Parts: sequence; C-alpha cells; structure tokens
Amino acid sequence: MADEAAVPDLDDPRCGIGEAPLPDGAAPDDFRDTALFEQLEGEFRKMEVDGPSAVNWKMLNEKTLDVLSNQSKDLVLATRLAYGLYMEEGYGGLAVGARILKGMSASHWETMIPPLRRERGRAGAFDWFAEKLAVVVEAHPPEAADLTKALWAHDEIAGLDATLEQKFTTASAALGPLIRALRPFAKEARSALEEAARKKAEAEAAAAAREKVEEAASQAAESQTDGPQTASSDSQPEPAASGAAAPPPSPAPPAPASAALMAAPAIAADGPSSEALQSLFNAASKIATGLRQENPADPGAYQCSRFALWGRIRQTPPNQAGKTALPPPQKTRVQELAALKGAANHQGLVQSAEAAFVSAPFWLDAQRQLHEAMTALGQDYESARLVVEGELAAFLKRCPGLLDLSFSDGTPFADAATRAWIAETVSAGGGAATQAPDGLEGAVSEAAALMQAGKLLEGLGLMKAHASACAQERDWYRAQVRQAELCLRFEIMGPLFALCARLLAMAEERQLMRWEPDLVVGLCRVYWQALQHKNARQYVADAEAVALKHKVMETISTLDLSAAAELTGKK
Repeated sequence: MADEAAVPDLDDPRCGIGEAPLPDGAAPDDFRDTALFEQLEGEFRKMEVDGPSAVNWKMLNEKTLDVLSNQSKDLVLATRLAYGLYMEEGYGGLAVGARILKGMSASHWETMIPPLRRERGRAGAFDWFAEKLAVVVEAHPPEAADLTKALWAHDEIAGLDATLEQKFTTASAALGPLIRALRPFAKEARSALEEAARKKAEAEAAAAAREKVEEAASQAAESQTDGPQTASSDSQPEPAASGAAAPPPSPAPPAPASAALMAAPAIAADGPSSEALQSLFNAASKIATGLRQENPADPGAYQCSRFALWGRIRQTPPNQAGKTALPPPQKTRVQELAALKGAANHQGLVQSAEAAFVSAPFWLDAQRQLHEAMTALGQDYESARLVVEGELAAFLKRCPGLLDLSFSDGTPFADAATRAWIAETVSAGGGAATQAPDGLEGAVSEAAALMQAGKLLEGLGLMKAHASACAQERDWYRAQVRQAELCLRFEIMGPLFALCARLLAMAEERQLMRWEPDLVVGLCRVYWQALQHKNARQYVADAEAVALKHKVMETISTLDLSAAAELTGKK
C-alpha cells in the first residue's frame, strides 16, 4: 500500500535552479549594486505600501528565476520568489519555490548571499518567508484538486527545515508556523492518495479474480468437448509474434530558459520623471544604509531612509473599516524589539527599530521605540531624534487617518502607547494633524487588541465603559461611532446595523449635520461600508438596503462631497 499511495513526483524544470551552479563569470557579490536589483527591490516594496495585489508577480518571478540561475544565489530574492510563486501559481508554485530554497541551502550554503558570516540575516530571510506565508496559507485552504500540490509544498518545506538544522551553527530558522499551517492539508492529501490506491488495488484484485474464474470455466468447457482433437499441438499455427517494442517516447523538450535580461540603462536627467524618481528613492535607500553603517547617529541616514520609503507613499492606503491589505510586521521582529528594550540595549534597539521601519514603513510603533532609544542615548543622537520626529509629523500630515488603520491581521499601525507619544511629542513639535488625547484612542486601541485576541465581548465592554464615562454628549457620540467601526472590522453585523440606524436617527433629531458634520460623516462612512458588506443581506432586505444606501449617500454628499466620492471608488 505504501508504494501504491506514493506521492507523485514534483516534476518542474525550475526545481533544479537552486542547486545548479552559476555560470562562469557570474559576480554574485556585486549583483546588489546593479540596476536590475534596484528594479526587483522597487517592485517588491510595492507590497509594503499598497499590498500584495500591487506587485507584478509574474514579472518579478521571471526575472528572479533568471537571476538565481545566472547571476547570484541570493537568499533574500529566493525567499521572495517562493512567496511570489505562491501568489502567482498557488500551492504548486510554493512547492517549486521551497525546492529551490532547499537546493540552494544544500549546495551553495558556503557561497550564497548574504555571506556565511551573516547567519542571523539568513535566518531572518527564512523567518520572513515562513511567517508571511503561514498567514496566507491558513486563510486560503487548497481546493480538492490542489491537495497534492499542498502536500508537495509541505514535504519540500519539511525537507528544507531538516537541511537548515544541519547548516545553521549560531542561528536557526523558524519554519514551524508554515509547516503547521500546511500539515492538515498534507494529511488530507495523503488520506486521499491512500484511498485512491486502496480502490485501485481492490479493482485490480477483482479483475484478477474474474480472469481466473473465466480461465477455469474455459478449461472446464474444453475438457468436456465431444470428439478427439486430431490436430497436434505442433500443427497449430504459431501465434503472431508481438511487434517490436516501441521505442520510449522522447522526453519533452526542456522549458526554455528565461530570456536574457536587458541591462537597465542609466536614467538621464531629462528621462521619464517617474523612472527618475524611482531611481532617486533607490539611491536614497542605499545612501541611508551606508551612512548608518559608518555612523548610526548620523541624522542624514534617517532622513534618507524616510525619503526613500515614505516618499513613495502618496496617500492613506485603502482600507475596509480601518483594516488594510498590508502585511503586518514580522513577529520575530516585534519580539526582538521587546527583548532589546527589556535589556536596555538602546544601541541595538536603534538598529533593529530602523530595520523594522525598512520592512514595515506603516508600523508606527517602531518609530516610537526608535525615538525612545535615541532619547536614551543622549546628545549624540539628538539631531537624529529630531529628524525622526519631524519626518513622522510630515508623514502623518500628508496621510491623515493613519492612526486609525490596521494591518491585514488587525494589528494596529499605532498602539495606545504610540498614539499617546504622537499626541504628546510629535504633534506638539511638528504639527501632525492629531486630536488632543481624551482617552478615546487609547480605549479603541485596547479594545481592538482584546478583540483581535478573540475577546470580543471584553473589547465591546471596554468601549461601553468608556462611552458611559463621557461627560459631554459629543464625546459619547464619537465613542459610539468608533465602536461601530470596531463592529465592522470584526464583523459583528447585527448590532452594527442597529447601532448605525440609531446614531443616524439621533443625528437627524439633534441636527448634528449642522453643528457636528465631521461626526456624521464618520458615521456615514461606517454605515455605507456595512451596507456594502458581503453579509449585509442576512440583516437587511434588498429593498430596505437600497433605501438606506440612498439616505446615507445623500447625507454624506451634502456634508462632504469628496468623502462621498471616495466611498463610491473615486480617487
């Protein structure tokens, strides 16, 4: 049975790219200084600003495969390739990407990029790969037709994990979250293969039994035939010789290798402005890294990195009830910052927090921790601290509403401590558009954290307690609108529709459209998104929903036409 239920081979010509040697003349150490690397880096970074759907995965994957084949065994590019192949091809692509990673690790451990002395950097690349994909895999189980591909992916990553255990000496890679996410699908696939093998064996056994019965019946019939058989056995005609065995089919021609990439030309000052700006961002990022390596207290390093990353961001990212499609910061990075802070390792915290900013530019908690570490380091970091403070103030002013948003898993861009720091320090010194702290934002952040942990009732109870303690009716109404936003974010739809209906009726009764238009606009945003929700029909009949949408749109259009246009998809 074990042989009959064997897993089909993962037969893809790309699987050998990881272990294949680079051609003579390749210069892997220099590849990250090329225009092609800048192009790949810029395309991938779109995910951190606009979400995975903004990336041209097909182009990125094809060019990365060519790089890994001909120019550099770069682990960071290879882990991004595995992620990208999953985004483009699903579980089969993930299996191919994992096989490439395993081949690189087994055959090029001594020479691949980052260099061997940077084991921690290598481990970080693997951790990113496992953490990001585990979340996506858990959210998108394979279809029945893709179960075998999910099994391939599981087995390839388990094999990669075993390889890395033998390779790492001072660090380790945490592939466990991804292996655990794939395990139930692998188990289901094995069960399906075993069941198919069992049915095949039963069918073959039944066919063999039928043949034996038919043969026995034929022999019995021959023995009972009347009359002697006069023809001798040697007078019978010889059976026709079977034809010569056909030659085995020719193997399928190998898939053509990716076309050689054209070198990206240098962009002249009078070239396309968008390309020139992208090149400028990439150059600023490199300069920031160089300056920071020479002198971690150099304010220019932090100014360049913020120009390189925040300069690409033109507007507040799209969101549904405050939740964006942007991937959250790595858990290992979050834990690392907490450990460095707990150990009072301020120098290490500066380096790690800035690295966290580079990989997650919307995670504002890293800005607070960087600022705190620079403050603790004293006068040497004073200029750098002011740069961080001022650049963040300008960023928040250019992209209003960031403090109300969260990553795709519900992790807030800014937790309660970061909100308080921004209100007390950043806005006071730089003019970021934030409201004076009245406890509401802290309550919302704490409630969201509880609800994200599965404690929905505790989170709503905290918001109720805050609203009940409000002395002013305006503050009470604001708290109710924020509570409605939380209900939408965590899909508590029944109470949400009742709350929105009551708040809109109150706005009409007390003429809030005239006296507090911003409050009503905020309510209308939530109400409209609730009516557009995929589960709205379970709570509101179609005819009623049409009437409510008309009413909400009429109200918000009267108060803020640009907000109304934004709700309908206009930019």
